[in-house]
Amino acid sequence: MDSARIYETCQNRLLDLAATLDGEQLGTVVPACPDWTVRQVYAHLAGLCADVVHGDVTPPAGDEVTARQVADREGHGLEAVLAEWTRTTPALLELLTARRRRRHSLPALDVWHHENDVRGALGLPAQTEDADQLADFPLGGLAGGWSAQLPPVRVVATDTGQEWALGEGAVLTLRGTAFELARAVTGRRSLAQILAMDWSGGDAASAAPFLPTLPAPAADLVV
Repeated sequence: MDSARIYETCQNRLLDLAATLDGEQLGTVVPACPDWTVRQVYAHLAGLCADVVHGDVTPPAGDEVTARQVADREGHGLEAVLAEWTRTTPALLELLTARRRRRHSLPALDVWHHENDVRGALGLPAQTEDADQLADFPLGGLAGGWSAQLPPVRVVATDTGQEWALGEGAVLTLRGTAFELARAVTGRRSLAQILAMDWSGGDAASAAPFLPTLPAPAADLVV
């Protein structure tokens, strides 16, 4: 995954978006992160960037860490949060370029999904750029670690032609756009939504609960 470029591109779009938001929009609850408002998502992003750069956190970061990142910036205005994020990003981009273990790409995964979380909360259309890479990252991981106790699944991205084999000899097939697959396997689609996707060749219920690499939300998400 081209982590540094994806991170920087997402950040630039989020900074441009922030400049257009009023107080009501910043206070909008983000359904994909129901404990956070739009402003708090920005606080998390600034906090994760700073934590990784300072060596305080090696992704993935747990709920306790992300809650602390938001709480530490609760009294800060958005301008200060964005200034901190902008200031620490060059060092993070260097790390994303230099370090190649899968876990070092997680900040790029995080910012791409949070960009869409925010857009969904504000009623904006999805941002699908780089969905091919964001689908390949978790699905490639699933393919490498799919349990032999689970039914094998062939996953097909209908718009990019990408395919992933979760296990061997799959008859059960899941089809969707790269964006929908990326969102589904990264905790941004409910189990009901995953089951309603384009499955064929078998019982989706036997495999669907094991696809999300982060907990699936209880409620459906739009973006």
